[in-house]
Amino acid sequence: MPDTFDLGKIKSFFLEKKKSLQEEITTRSYVADPDPTDEGIDSRIVVFSDPSCHVAEQYRTIRTNLLSLSPDKPLQAIQLTSALHSEGKTITSCNLAFALAQEPEKKTILIDSDMRKPAIHKLLGIPKEPGLSEILTKDFDLEHFLQRPIAGGLYAIPAGKGPANPSELLSSSRLRRMVTRLRSEFDYIVFDVSPIIPVTDASVLGKQLDGTLLIVRAGWTQAIDIERAYSLLTEAQAKPIGSVLTCVVSYIPYYLYRYRYIYSHYARPYVYYGP
Repeated sequence: MPDTFDLGKIKSFFLEKKKSLQEEITTRSYVADPDPTDEGIDSRIVVFSDPSCHVAEQYRTIRTNLLSLSPDKPLQAIQLTSALHSEGKTITSCNLAFALAQEPEKKTILIDSDMRKPAIHKLLGIPKEPGLSEILTKDFDLEHFLQRPIAGGLYAIPAGKGPANPSELLSSSRLRRMVTRLRSEFDYIVFDVSPIIPVTDASVLGKQLDGTLLIVRAGWTQAIDIERAYSLLTEAQAKPIGSVLTCVVSYIPYYLYRYRYIYSHYARPYVYYGP
């Protein structure tokens, strides 16, 4: 008579494996340290601080996929938004901007257009003011931000002083003129903008750009919010072109971990938490 499966033993086996896996992830996980580098750039900007790590490679993959969407006419000006807060859009914006700036002989500019809750100045270690709001309200000279790169081919414009009317500024003729000027001087323009559901900033800005990436946090963002975000972007003609999943636990099995001298930048699992 053939042996029968003992479902209880099978269940116990997989529960034990799950427990072992969780323990190994806990002991071997690498959580990005928010301390700044010597250059003042937050170490969570791994494309700059740890370019050989697994997560940095994923950002370069996003860059490659983004550029391959329209090979005949590359997406030059894009915005990154999320459905709601705390989904990792600003960390993603910074890392993607650094990845784009690493393209040979390419110039990239990163713009903090989240004037309601700006964070790029903290991540890059630069002053918050003057910034975008001063350009759009006081005719502050854009040339001020184009003189010296943050690193390599990356330039940045911080948010500036928080205005009372961010949406109106992002739909203004001054913003359109600024984008036109930047298109003539930069290969890539990356806007980090406020979440799409609570406010209209991404809707009004997206109309003037080539595409919108929606940032989605694993285990956090609800499906109904993702659907709502895509609906708002589509209705506003903000050109949604895809999504980036953040805060994913990446686990490398121990048998690969032992051979870290071969798999140097895949040698440890990486748990990534964005703001």
